[in-house]
Amino acid sequence: MTIVYILLLLLLLTGCGTPEEAALPDVGSGYVDAVFEKTTDRGDAFLACGAGGRLDRIYEDGTFETIVLPMGDSDLTSILVTEEITIVAGTSGAIAHSRDGIKFESSKGAGKEHISGLAQFNGKFYASTQSGKILSSADGISWKSGEKLSDKPIIAMAASSSYLMAVTEDTDILKSEDGVTWNTQNYNTVYDGLADAQSFSNIIGTNENLYILGRTKNPDAPSVMYSSDGGGLWSYVSSMELNNRPPEEFYPLTIYSVALFGGELLAACDSGRLLTFTDCPSCNEIVTVKNADMRCISVSDDTVLVAGDQFEFSVLSREELQNLSMSVNQD
Repeated sequence: MTIVYILLLLLLLTGCGTPEEAALPDVGSGYVDAVFEKTTDRGDAFLACGAGGRLDRIYEDGTFETIVLPMGDSDLTSILVTEEITIVAGTSGAIAHSRDGIKFESSKGAGKEHISGLAQFNGKFYASTQSGKILSSADGISWKSGEKLSDKPIIAMAASSSYLMAVTEDTDILKSEDGVTWNTQNYNTVYDGLADAQSFSNIIGTNENLYILGRTKNPDAPSVMYSSDGGGLWSYVSSMELNNRPPEEFYPLTIYSVALFGGELLAACDSGRLLTFTDCPSCNEIVTVKNADMRCISVSDDTVLVAGDQFEFSVLSREELQNLSMSVNQD
């Protein structure tokens, strides 16, 4: 009995590693994720979520409306929009769904997990968590917890048509071809001696490419890698020049998110900056669109939304982006 009592006392003092004790995702002070929703009579509409349980529908004309959610002020981290359902998720097991994009209802089964990302793959839905688990759902309404895949927080997840992938900050890459069986490899270990060691901050799926964002050993310089074969080979997206100047002149630079627009990769960055990666590494351009850090980006066929801290956002048409590019080239 004495041994049992001591063990119980130690558990109370040290904790048991429950989901409630997992580190909270970094949501800053505003928007952290955005997706294109649909085209309306007011133009293209985007959804953006973030701190304090806020979910906004932002229109092409720059107006927005705040959507009431059932889970209070839990910070939100991720949005997923499909033809059948819209899902928004965040900290402390907060998940809500909507069939019409207007009325949202609470989803069940996430417990108190801090959710860091959402993805759809092979007709099912998945959520990564800070506790190292992957949640799954057949309908986006009822969720169940899978086995613990990592002792470290899973910070983001994404999917292509063939793979589901999630990452940790210290470069573990978790990959599944069926959403059930997972394998894990550590990028820094696999590429030791072949590439600079990194830390990861995000993973994003665009078409068939998966992009991993992070930093190399230079804390001021961002790292952007992509793979089109499910992580078999990772290639760097590089900048030899920004605005016809050495990229170091724009450091420190943090890239929070990326999206493909008109065949070019756009990146939402700190200090309100928008970076365009072109096919020519010496022709990349960076412009300032807001004063706050821009933490998320989403695109339609003709419109770009960048949004971030203090709930600042900017909606840009293709023509406006071209004008910004011309102003850079004239300087």
